[in-house]
Amino acid sequence: MSDATTNRSDEALSSLAVPPACVNAPADLDAESPAGAPAGVDPLSATPAPTEQGEWTKLQRSAVLVVDDDYGVRNTVSRFLQREGYEVLAAENLTEARDHLHNHDILVVLADITLKGGENGLEFLHEVRAARPNLDVMMMTAHSDLDYAVEALKQGAYDYLTKPFPFELLKAAVNRAVERRRYVEREAMLDLLEERRATDEENVEQFMVSLASITDAKSHFTARHSARVADLSRLLAEAMGLDDDTIARVTLGGRLHDIGKIGVSEMIIEKAGPLTRDEFEIMKRHPSIGDDLLAPIRTMQELRPMVRWHHESLDGTGYPDGLKGDLIPVEAMIVKVADIWEAITSRRPYREPMSLEVAAKTLAAEAGRRVPADMVDAFLQAIEGAPIALPIVAA
Repeated sequence: MSDATTNRSDEALSSLAVPPACVNAPADLDAESPAGAPAGVDPLSATPAPTEQGEWTKLQRSAVLVVDDDYGVRNTVSRFLQREGYEVLAAENLTEARDHLHNHDILVVLADITLKGGENGLEFLHEVRAARPNLDVMMMTAHSDLDYAVEALKQGAYDYLTKPFPFELLKAAVNRAVERRRYVEREAMLDLLEERRATDEENVEQFMVSLASITDAKSHFTARHSARVADLSRLLAEAMGLDDDTIARVTLGGRLHDIGKIGVSEMIIEKAGPLTRDEFEIMKRHPSIGDDLLAPIRTMQELRPMVRWHHESLDGTGYPDGLKGDLIPVEAMIVKVADIWEAITSRRPYREPMSLEVAAKTLAAEAGRRVPADMVDAFLQAIEGAPIALPIVAA
């Protein structure tokens, strides 16, 4: 099969044919069914666990807040968004909504205009706009009168949905709002990074890590990718008996290995099927982009081989430089092994994670061809009983 049809098991494992997973809405949530008609949909069994708040590096675990006093609508909308990969918090009234807003980092709010007990969603809109100006609120209502929509938008609502609405309309509206939030946060972080880098190069590491978090947050499916690769790289480096300085360097290299994806479109990263040949060529640029980002920074020089060469292969079929055999630094190979394992044991928009057994066989099949056999053996021994190596079944 060509590279244009086999690369979506993550570039880290581009040569393996991993069948894409179905990412369409499930049968019990027909994309053309109105969100106001919950017939046949099981209610949510539990509210998702609270997530850490107030820190941009945790944006990927942020939630969509759904506020509606109608149990059926609230749970149908919540269930659909969870199936789309979002964390969801549900509230029946404004008291619950305020509690969620106070205790969680919220990506976007969906609020009904008319609630029980005389409460009004527009009241909550005012509170949100005052407390968090960058947090978008979309209003829902059964009223078809255009005046309601005009009033909601005038008061600062990001969008307006009239019940019953198709799931595809809901999905598109939420995706737009989430992408706008991420764009605002990303631009703010990049501005901060630029200011600090010019005046304090010694502290640039923390900003590079933040940039890596921004890159991972382009998709909720890769939200913890780089952090997990860093942990797995450290695990392998320790198993190989490397010195403490090398272990620390490899760990940071794993954390920053995909930093160049800041220059790759979200549409490519989030694509649910095989990349076209042109799209794959764009994806293959990210190691070079990452290397270019680190090149001017004195304190980052030792990390550049891991960032640039973590997609090189022993047999010379890797990229961007087609290095072969011993020309590839050991540290880059460590990150590559960790990257492959993280990719095949995590959920992606195009497939589900491999089981531990299947992942081990898959990695072992690469030994001696793409990665060193002794390194694979050390890794497979090191992950026994290590929680960080377990497959991640949730997005």
